[in-house]
Amino acid sequence: MYAAPHRDRERIDGLATFAAAAFLTALGLVAALARVGAPDRVVAALGPFIAVMGLVVLGLVNRTTRLGDFLAARRAVPPFYAGMALTATAAGFALAFGGEAAEAFAPWPAAAAGLVGAALIVGPLLRRANASAAADLLATRFQAAPIRLVFALAIFVVGGLTAAAGFAVAVETLAAAAGLSRRLAEVAIATTLVAGVVPGGLRGLLWSDAASAGAALAVAAIGATLAWNGGGGGGVAAEWLAIPAEPNDAAFLLRSAAGAFALAGFLPFAMPSLGAPQGEAQRAGGVGLILVLIAAALGAAASVGFADIGAARSPTATALVGAAAWLPAAALARAGVLTAGRGFGVDLSAAYARFAVLASRRIAVSRLTMLVVIGASAVAVDRGVVDPPRALAWALGVNLALVTPAVALALAERGGARSAAVLLATAAVTFAVGLGPAWRSAPPQQILVAALVAGALGLLAGALGALFERREPPSDATPFDPFADLPFAAPE
Repeated sequence: MYAAPHRDRERIDGLATFAAAAFLTALGLVAALARVGAPDRVVAALGPFIAVMGLVVLGLVNRTTRLGDFLAARRAVPPFYAGMALTATAAGFALAFGGEAAEAFAPWPAAAAGLVGAALIVGPLLRRANASAAADLLATRFQAAPIRLVFALAIFVVGGLTAAAGFAVAVETLAAAAGLSRRLAEVAIATTLVAGVVPGGLRGLLWSDAASAGAALAVAAIGATLAWNGGGGGGVAAEWLAIPAEPNDAAFLLRSAAGAFALAGFLPFAMPSLGAPQGEAQRAGGVGLILVLIAAALGAAASVGFADIGAARSPTATALVGAAAWLPAAALARAGVLTAGRGFGVDLSAAYARFAVLASRRIAVSRLTMLVVIGASAVAVDRGVVDPPRALAWALGVNLALVTPAVALALAERGGARSAAVLLATAAVTFAVGLGPAWRSAPPQQILVAALVAGALGLLAGALGALFERREPPSDATPFDPFADLPFAAPE
């Protein structure tokens, strides 16, 4: 079984070291140009230009025609880099749900519990099942074509809404930080998304996300250093991470539970675990959680450090902020794009018999779907119809109501197509009734609470239906990992 042999680890570490050195050298060049008197607009624009070009190059370098690489990164991503990728996506989610929207969504301790569940429980469980996405598990367990289509549509909605939310936040952040027009920022973000995920699939996404996290952490460390030298960084970080006082009534507890379960089962957060070697998924999640804490502290302090030197008066600070501030939001958008592109999962019980024939077709369909999602997100953001917090709330709600309970049923190896149909029908009806006729204006907490109730009732109905449905595991099911054990295409 393939598990990132030594020569691959040396190549990975070498590429990561080269990328880090190149990025830091480029930032040093920006500072040098500012010191020798280069025009302020040139210096300020160099930061985002360097980041955009770096992500484009990295994405193209990771292009692949091998299905094992495209769908599962050949299970060769070391835990540290997978943890970096998780950090980028989580930071992008925090940016999209910032300010008052975050308080309406869930208190941050509940959100943190959900992220812990995604990193240490849900993601590793999917990896242990040898899936390359949650859709693989659903396609293997519930093989009826209509059921698979419904799940594919639900996952497409989750991914599309997530991509649109991340795209909108990335455009807004890049335009504000670098002083670019919205149209130019939209072109830059769309370019990085196409290059970062379409050619390489999960492999391209994980390496693009890891690079984004590394660049953002480097810039945040610079800002935090400035803040700590001024004496304000530690206090701001502590205040930003303080647990707010909340009433412990039933409504608050229900809202907290909804937020925690919604994040724990959120499909984009499971992706870093799916590219990790066998037995390393939990370690990757643990590394990611540690890095998330570091990123939170550095980000809080950096906001003070760059504000103290006045980004509007310092082209170097503008270049640094423009190079890194939008990267986490773009990582969230990439995760949404790949999630939407993986709605039709792989039936793992027939993987050995069919992969060699369908590899190119699967990659082509996935790439086309991702291009459609990126294009639709760009159009929606350009027309100003995307509200990131609401888009993410609906993505989380659909995921929690329909996909998460089905994944739980599949992991428990209970039932088949009929029980899945019962689950979907019960959850959909309950979700619609819980939201009521005013569903369009429902606040995020109402969406998630309704989704939690719908998902719980759907899972209960599906489990009861499974008691009356006899379904034996496929005789050709295999314990081996088809994404790591087989070469799916000729060497590139």
